[in-house]
Amino acid sequence: MADCVPTGVGHVLTCNTPLGTYNAVHSPVSWFAIDVLAVATILWILFTFYYKGVRQFNVLRYPQIQTLIKYQDWERRLIKEKQGIGGKAIPLFFKVLFSDVLAMNILKCEHGKSYAEVVHTRTSKRWAKLLMVWGFVFAGASTALAYFTFPHDTIVLDVTHPARVLGMISGVLLIVGSLMWLNVRNKEVQYKGRWDLFGADYLPIIVLLLGVSGFALQAAIWAWAYSPNVVTEAFLAFSTHFHAIPIAAFFWLFFWTKADHIIYRIFWRIYEYADKDFAGPNTRLPPTTLHPLNKTGKEIQPGY
Repeated sequence: MADCVPTGVGHVLTCNTPLGTYNAVHSPVSWFAIDVLAVATILWILFTFYYKGVRQFNVLRYPQIQTLIKYQDWERRLIKEKQGIGGKAIPLFFKVLFSDVLAMNILKCEHGKSYAEVVHTRTSKRWAKLLMVWGFVFAGASTALAYFTFPHDTIVLDVTHPARVLGMISGVLLIVGSLMWLNVRNKEVQYKGRWDLFGADYLPIIVLLLGVSGFALQAAIWAWAYSPNVVTEAFLAFSTHFHAIPIAAFFWLFFWTKADHIIYRIFWRIYEYADKDFAGPNTRLPPTTLHPLNKTGKEIQPGY
């Protein structure tokens, strides 16, 4: 248990933590309440993934995309005799995680062309999503480090604390990435109305709010800790809800919006790798040794 003593300045405490001595403040929200909500959120995510992803077959990817199968054989080959991935699932999951997700190669197909995206915005969108992915990676690392190193029911104020450093990096990446994504979407999409815009861009808008509200909450905690008064207490109450609402909206509505394709695409890519191996000589893809030429004399890469 960390030793915390009042400093005599506002609500500020001096606490000895596993990573050194830092200034801190009692958390405005009980950690027990946060833990209960976190467990409920995880259970909800698992339920919605099962209901929307598994029950409605959104995580499946059928092998006729890679393998030549006669139409009259689809029911037998795709359902009754569909070959399971088996032991390939675990190594393929890590291959997809590190090669495709964290490096954002998941936006590429066989030869680097992006799926169903406007060509001149491909690079910008890839960088936008790359920044947001790593923003969430840093956010997860910051949350875990804070949970195990902050004194219970206490928030460290010093920006030099590793959890604070990771959190600030996360916020910057989320804000920059979401703004880049919204800029790209604005250029390539012709929205039919406000609901079409919200449905398509719900995720980047929520991600932007997550980053902005996170910095607002930190500023409110500092102000309330060092100068407690009616104004700073009101600012803290507002910022706490301002940050909590986007977090709840992100996780609790994830599989009920178009954002769910992010998770499904991970499974699709795993199936894609597995189906290529299963296809063998019945593959739909041209051989990789094929180098056809078009009328301009430029080489056409084999693939889809």
